[in-house]
Amino acid sequence: MKILAIPGKMPITEKWLLKILAATHWSKESIEMHRFAAWDNEQTFSVDKEISYLPSGHFDVVITKSIGSLITLKAQNTISWDRLVLIGVAWSLFSDQERELLPALEDKDLPILIIQEKHDPFGSYAEIAAQVADKHNICCLEVSGDRHQYSDTETIGRLINRWVKETRTVAVS
Repeated sequence: MKILAIPGKMPITEKWLLKILAATHWSKESIEMHRFAAWDNEQTFSVDKEISYLPSGHFDVVITKSIGSLITLKAQNTISWDRLVLIGVAWSLFSDQERELLPALEDKDLPILIIQEKHDPFGSYAEIAAQVADKHNICCLEVSGDRHQYSDTETIGRLINRWVKETRTVAVS
């Protein structure tokens, strides 16, 4: 399995995402952890600039956190996936035009999992779930929380692993 992991804006989210991935028990060799150029060069973070640094190609699973979700949605012309996992969609950072990208994922007809805190300050579970309601290929799960931290990495990792196994037969090989 080939996996692309795209963390959130803050460097600490890289370690957090590694904990999530460890809880899935996927092979470390199959995981490509993206590092944002702004981290290395101490630049101002720019979504559009970071898109240009993403690896291109097809992945079995793309897993993202926060602003990484927006970057992934905007980079669909350079990356593709069989399954997409969005954790902590930073909805309040999306422009009106970018907000159309999330419900449009239904057109891809590929399995998508969204994990959102009940009271995430960047977009509550209710807000995100409303955007993808009745989309047959999008599963939106609520986890407890209100600080955009998604601290129960073990549970989140298990949820993702179970979902990937369940969707394996419907995903394109």
